[in-house]
Amino acid sequence: MELVKAKYSAYDVMARVPESGVGVGNVTFSILSEPSTMGSSKVTKRSVIILAVIFLIATVVTGVVVWKVTKDAYDDGGSPDGGVKAREGSVGSSGENTGGTEGVLDGGSGVDGGSGVDGGSGVDGGSGFDGGSGSGRSSTQRPLTEEELREKPWLSLRMSRDVLPIHYDITMFPDFYGNGTQFYGKETIELEVRRSTRFVLIHIHSTYMNVTETRLKDTKTGTNVSLARTFYYSPNEFWVIEADQELAAHGNYSLDLIFEGSLVKGIVGIYKSTYTNTKTKEKRSITTSKFEPTYARRAFPCFDEPNIKAEYTITLIHKPEYIALSNMPQDGLILDSPDYPGFKSTKFKRSVKMSTYLVCYIVCDFQHEETFSNSGKPIRVYATPDKIEQVDYSLQLAKHTLDLYEDMFNMSYPLPKQDLIAIPDFVSGAMEHWGLITFRESRLLVDPSKSSLRDIERVSLTVAHEMAHMWFGNIVTMDWWNDLWLNEGFASYMEYLGVDGKNKEWKILDKFLTNDLFSVMVQDSELSSHPIIVDVERPSQITSVFDAISYSKGSSVIRMLEAFMGEESFFKGVSNYLKRFKWGNAKTNDLWQALSEVQINGTTNYDVKHIMETWTIQDGFPFVNISLETSGTETTVSASQKRFMSSPGVAVDLSASPLGYKWYISLKYKSSSGDEGTQIMDMKDTSFKANLGLNEKDNWVKFNYQQMGFYRVLYPDSMWTTFSNYLDQTNASQWKLSSPDRAGLLNDAFSLAGAGLVSYEIPLQLMSYLAKERQYVPWAAAMSGVSYIHRMLRLDPDFARWRKFLGDQVQPAVKDIGFKDDDSQDYITRILRPLLMSAACLAEDDLTLTHIKSEFRAWLDNGRVPANINTRGTVYSYGVAKFGTDQDWDTLWGRYLVEPSPQEKERLAGALTQASQPYLIMRLLNYAKKGESIRRQDFFTVVAYVGRNPAASALVWDWARDNYQAFIDRFSITDRYFGRMIYYMVRDYNTDIKLQEVKDLFARFPEAGAGERYRKMALESIEKNIYWMKNFRPVITSWLKTNA
Repeated sequence: MELVKAKYSAYDVMARVPESGVGVGNVTFSILSEPSTMGSSKVTKRSVIILAVIFLIATVVTGVVVWKVTKDAYDDGGSPDGGVKAREGSVGSSGENTGGTEGVLDGGSGVDGGSGVDGGSGVDGGSGFDGGSGSGRSSTQRPLTEEELREKPWLSLRMSRDVLPIHYDITMFPDFYGNGTQFYGKETIELEVRRSTRFVLIHIHSTYMNVTETRLKDTKTGTNVSLARTFYYSPNEFWVIEADQELAAHGNYSLDLIFEGSLVKGIVGIYKSTYTNTKTKEKRSITTSKFEPTYARRAFPCFDEPNIKAEYTITLIHKPEYIALSNMPQDGLILDSPDYPGFKSTKFKRSVKMSTYLVCYIVCDFQHEETFSNSGKPIRVYATPDKIEQVDYSLQLAKHTLDLYEDMFNMSYPLPKQDLIAIPDFVSGAMEHWGLITFRESRLLVDPSKSSLRDIERVSLTVAHEMAHMWFGNIVTMDWWNDLWLNEGFASYMEYLGVDGKNKEWKILDKFLTNDLFSVMVQDSELSSHPIIVDVERPSQITSVFDAISYSKGSSVIRMLEAFMGEESFFKGVSNYLKRFKWGNAKTNDLWQALSEVQINGTTNYDVKHIMETWTIQDGFPFVNISLETSGTETTVSASQKRFMSSPGVAVDLSASPLGYKWYISLKYKSSSGDEGTQIMDMKDTSFKANLGLNEKDNWVKFNYQQMGFYRVLYPDSMWTTFSNYLDQTNASQWKLSSPDRAGLLNDAFSLAGAGLVSYEIPLQLMSYLAKERQYVPWAAAMSGVSYIHRMLRLDPDFARWRKFLGDQVQPAVKDIGFKDDDSQDYITRILRPLLMSAACLAEDDLTLTHIKSEFRAWLDNGRVPANINTRGTVYSYGVAKFGTDQDWDTLWGRYLVEPSPQEKERLAGALTQASQPYLIMRLLNYAKKGESIRRQDFFTVVAYVGRNPAASALVWDWARDNYQAFIDRFSITDRYFGRMIYYMVRDYNTDIKLQEVKDLFARFPEAGAGERYRKMALESIEKNIYWMKNFRPVITSWLKTNA
């Protein structure tokens, strides 16, 4: 299109300084490299002095001029580089937690990988690429007045609502073919002026994209609006358009923009992804996009805030042999492009109203499979041609969850189609672009011969999570990122309900405890935690809230609220909330209001806001201290609450919370005699009487029944002993404590002991029953506590006693279920096996290690793949760690390079990180650093797994410190995954020397950026470990001498 250029800009002003020399006004002083003879062969001393004085004056005057131009550019909104390009900065790639790798030593919260590197569900994970994001105005500056913002609206980090978009018409040509690395675009934005103004502000990120032409037109008259100037304000990432005259209130205008940018500065925004077809060996490229949270501005100029919704018409230019995909179905035929001979133009239907971060467009050569929902909507799953046979499982699950959620929310899916696509390079697990959900390959594809049950479970939860976003996040979007939990908390809970509806035998609702609840309670029990609802402004702050608090704590309190309200009442309120805010934005209080309007336990007198604010506007959670006094058949229960802190002796500043760290607790209980009930603790202590049968010997009462609450329970020591004796002495088939209750007791016992609230003798004694335990969730809960002790005692003289004690608990279970896996076994047994085998390897169990060695050698020497896909990761990792040679490692590396299965590739990567030879680890780290053989998305995952290798932890720490500046240059300090990297390396350090080393690194590089919280977590963790070694290690070793 033909666009009118602005009259002048900051760049034009800067350009007036002559390049040929030092310019002052109209005078140019040339700086000579050699003395001028000027008719003489001699230069006098006086002439040298004169020249020196002139040069000094010219330098000073020039400095003043440049400073004034630069200052004026900032004061008027221009950047010092002329408003064309922000500072260049290489933006690196980033991985995310891939859910753990079976058998990675001591990985995650469980030995089999648990929740993965990052804990929590981590499905969306946000992005690891925030390079170049401006910081906005300092929080120490005075607030700007309304008049100042009217005159200079670009100084506000948040966009003015004076001008809002109605519709974007975007045409994109991504030139990714061959060595192509650029994209070219043009767009027309229909604007509505709400209040008269001279300015139109729009987001761009000039490190990745530049606007080359701008035109503003009055829609009513069809005439161009005369522009005073356009410029880029880099601190807040605004392209500012200033008109000569005020734009009329209630008027409509159209904004035409031409822009271009890079496809190769990271893997967010719009970017180029490459893959090798494993069947044809041909290297191929695609263009794809990922815009959440603030990356749409890297791909097209836009109003990049979630509550500024608009409709979109998108056209993609591509080669004929490629297909184009976007949020909406194709509109009509694919036509020849009038602007690009030999290319096709695919136009998509006008979209529904949505936020910028939900827009998506892809050009690829993928294939798809298709099915239809019960309501007739087409559902397709896309993958590379060599992996298309791996899409069937996700296709059927997507149909199941779409149909289920329509019924559950009493609201139809509103778009005309739903696509899911597996992307070779994808920074997070998946992203809920409306109508076109993008996934990391390992989170969408299932190869029946190479995907373990854990792989399938992870794919299932991810697909169900993203499908839930079509309602929570897309139909109704949080108003601002401080309420991100409304999107992610709901989706993280709904994913379990979606999967449970299809696979009851998985008992997936129980696994919520070990996947989400227990892991996030660790983070939320530290001073470095934050409330679910937290103020965020800058892009780096926004990305930082894509964490376990928003996902896992958010889903945990939703789960707790549903248990309190009852399923029917809860989902009736949720349905009302979705219908009330359909197509719009909502805040947390809007949800509380909708839920308060339905009956709870037969009444509408519950103030849900009052109840739930205690869990959302203050960080942390309580432990409930129980005391019991029994007289006759009646027991008086006294319950008090206090914030739980994982670090012993940490003082809680009650003034730091608006509620004084008190919570509304639904204290549900059940006794061994069958009595059950609920007592409300409304931000205060309570006392009540009940017939609990505690007058009978060995009877117990379990609080937080079924582990639905987000709190811990501190029982009297005598009750802990009763629990332990009951589980140890009762036949497993007669246990009255459910699997979640047994897991809750174990998790509470280890956590309370680590906090110094009970003796470590209590969890160790409680562990003695595990020889009879055959359920996954209690074992996983136990191994979280066990693996921590294991890592702390690794260098202790009594470590052998610890291993023997652990072996005594594990060996009976391992021998009982054996190593052979077949379809006739129940699901829980099959997923428990790799966990028990990993635990047995920690205990140096001969039987298990012999089996692993045999399987490992047969695989490497004879090419026979280990028969049990579900324990393959354990065989690989412990095979490398315990028995692997240099040649074995080279063989694994070669297989990693050519492995087509995404999940098998992850297992091989996990095994490679567990080598005991330091030079092999260094080779792997350098491969990761180069980014050629190891994908950009996997960098931080590989580094984190190396950090969990006891033979490599010191090496990777030295490597990270030596390369820290290079990592800053590559990723930038605003990359939240880079911000977490050091934490995962050092969190198990337990000496003052290591603590000082970490402090020294942070002092050398004081700007933490998005890693600020994780730096605090790192120091907090090391200090806690040092305390543990001094105070709890002697207790444990003493107990082991008597009991192991």
